[in-house]
Amino acid sequence: MSENRSIDLHNCTVDEAIREFVRFYNCCVRAGYRGRLEIIHGYGSSGSGGVIRDELRRYLTAHEEIFGEFLAGESLRNPGVTILFPRETLAAMPLGSGTSYPHMQGKRPKSTKPAPKTKTR
Repeated sequence: MSENRSIDLHNCTVDEAIREFVRFYNCCVRAGYRGRLEIIHGYGSSGSGGVIRDELRRYLTAHEEIFGEFLAGESLRNPGVTILFPRETLAAMPLGSGTSYPHMQGKRPKSTKPAPKTKTR
Protein backbone atom coordinates (compact mmCIF):
# COMPACT_ATOMS: atom_id res chain seq x y z
CA MET A 1 0.00 0.00 0.00
CA SER A 2 1.37 3.44 -0.89
CA GLU A 3 1.92 6.19 1.64
CA ASN A 4 -0.68 8.98 1.73
CA ARG A 5 -0.55 12.42 3.35
CA SER A 6 -3.48 14.74 3.81
CA ILE A 7 -4.46 18.16 5.10
CA ASP A 8 -7.93 19.22 6.19
CA LEU A 9 -8.80 22.81 5.27
CA HIS A 10 -12.26 22.89 6.85
CA ASN A 11 -12.90 25.88 9.10
CA CYS A 12 -10.32 28.04 7.28
CA THR A 13 -10.93 31.21 5.36
CA VAL A 14 -9.91 30.99 1.71
CA ASP A 15 -6.68 32.92 2.37
CA GLU A 16 -5.84 30.70 5.34
CA ALA A 17 -6.63 27.57 3.35
CA ILE A 18 -4.36 28.49 0.45
CA ARG A 19 -1.58 29.56 2.83
CA GLU A 20 -1.89 26.30 4.82
CA PHE A 21 -1.94 24.26 1.61
CA VAL A 22 1.30 25.95 0.42
CA ARG A 23 2.94 25.35 3.81
CA PHE A 24 1.85 21.68 3.85
CA TYR A 25 2.88 21.14 0.22
CA ASN A 26 6.32 22.70 0.74
CA CYS A 27 6.93 20.64 3.90
CA CYS A 28 6.15 17.46 1.97
CA VAL A 29 8.44 18.42 -0.91
CA ARG A 30 11.31 19.50 1.36
CA ALA A 31 11.03 16.18 3.21
CA GLY A 32 11.46 14.38 -0.11
CA TYR A 33 7.89 13.07 -0.16
CA ARG A 34 6.56 12.44 -3.66
CA GLY A 35 3.51 10.29 -2.88
CA ARG A 36 -0.16 11.11 -3.00
CA LEU A 37 -1.38 14.28 -1.29
CA GLU A 38 -5.04 14.46 -0.35
CA ILE A 39 -6.36 17.99 0.18
CA ILE A 40 -9.62 17.85 2.13
CA HIS A 41 -11.57 21.05 1.53
CA GLY A 42 -15.20 20.01 1.67
CA TYR A 43 -17.77 20.58 -1.02
CA GLY A 44 -19.65 23.53 0.34
CA SER A 45 -22.78 23.75 2.43
CA SER A 46 -24.94 23.84 -0.69
CA GLY A 47 -23.37 20.62 -1.96
CA SER A 48 -22.63 22.32 -5.29
CA GLY A 49 -19.04 23.30 -4.55
CA GLY A 50 -17.36 25.29 -1.86
CA VAL A 51 -15.30 28.44 -2.18
CA ILE A 52 -12.14 26.78 -0.81
CA ARG A 53 -12.46 23.94 -3.30
CA ASP A 54 -12.96 26.31 -6.21
CA GLU A 55 -10.12 28.66 -5.21
CA LEU A 56 -7.71 25.80 -4.47
CA ARG A 57 -8.34 24.28 -7.88
CA ARG A 58 -7.98 27.69 -9.52
CA TYR A 59 -4.66 28.07 -7.69
CA LEU A 60 -3.47 24.62 -8.85
CA THR A 61 -4.45 25.38 -12.43
CA ALA A 62 -2.75 28.80 -12.34
CA HIS A 63 0.46 27.06 -11.23
CA GLU A 64 0.22 23.96 -13.40
CA GLU A 65 3.90 24.26 -14.35
CA ILE A 66 4.65 23.38 -10.70
CA PHE A 67 1.81 20.99 -9.89
CA GLY A 68 1.09 19.32 -13.19
CA GLU A 69 -2.24 17.57 -13.21
CA PHE A 70 -4.43 17.10 -10.18
CA LEU A 71 -7.35 14.79 -9.65
CA ALA A 72 -10.69 16.31 -8.72
CA GLY A 73 -12.40 14.20 -6.08
CA GLU A 74 -15.59 14.07 -8.12
CA SER A 75 -13.98 11.33 -10.21
CA LEU A 76 -13.54 9.37 -6.96
CA ARG A 77 -17.13 10.11 -5.89
CA ASN A 78 -15.87 12.57 -3.26
CA PRO A 79 -16.18 16.21 -4.36
CA GLY A 80 -14.74 17.33 -1.01
CA VAL A 81 -11.15 16.37 -1.87
CA THR A 82 -8.49 17.11 -4.45
CA ILE A 83 -5.57 14.74 -5.06
CA LEU A 84 -2.14 15.65 -6.38
CA PHE A 85 1.46 14.44 -6.40
CA PRO A 86 4.14 16.96 -5.35
CA ARG A 87 6.93 18.04 -7.68
CA GLU A 88 8.72 21.24 -6.60
CA THR A 89 8.37 23.83 -3.85
CA LEU A 90 6.31 27.01 -3.97
CA ALA A 91 7.08 30.40 -2.51
CA ALA A 92 5.40 30.84 0.85
CA MET A 93 2.46 33.23 0.89
CA PRO A 94 2.93 36.26 3.16
CA LEU A 95 0.90 36.38 6.36
CA GLY A 96 -1.91 38.89 6.38
CA SER A 97 -1.76 39.27 2.64
CA GLY A 98 -5.15 40.95 2.77
CA THR A 99 -7.21 40.29 -0.30
CA SER A 100 -7.47 36.86 -1.80
CA TYR A 101 -4.05 36.44 -3.43
CA PRO A 102 -4.44 38.77 -6.43
CA HIS A 103 -1.75 36.89 -8.38
CA MET A 104 -4.32 34.10 -8.73
CA GLN A 105 -6.30 36.08 -11.28
CA GLY A 106 -3.16 37.34 -13.00
CA LYS A 107 -3.56 40.75 -11.35
CA ARG A 108 -0.92 42.67 -9.45
CA PRO A 109 -1.92 44.39 -6.23
CA LYS A 110 -2.64 48.05 -6.71
CA SER A 111 -0.21 50.42 -5.09
CA THR A 112 -1.57 52.48 -2.25
CA LYS A 113 1.04 55.16 -2.81
CA PRO A 114 0.02 58.15 -4.91
CA ALA A 115 1.75 58.52 -8.25
CA PRO A 116 4.79 60.79 -8.09
CA LYS A 117 4.13 64.34 -9.19
CA THR A 118 6.00 65.61 -12.19
CA LYS A 119 7.22 69.14 -12.39
CA THR A 120 6.14 71.26 -15.33
CA ARG A 121 7.94 74.37 -16.44
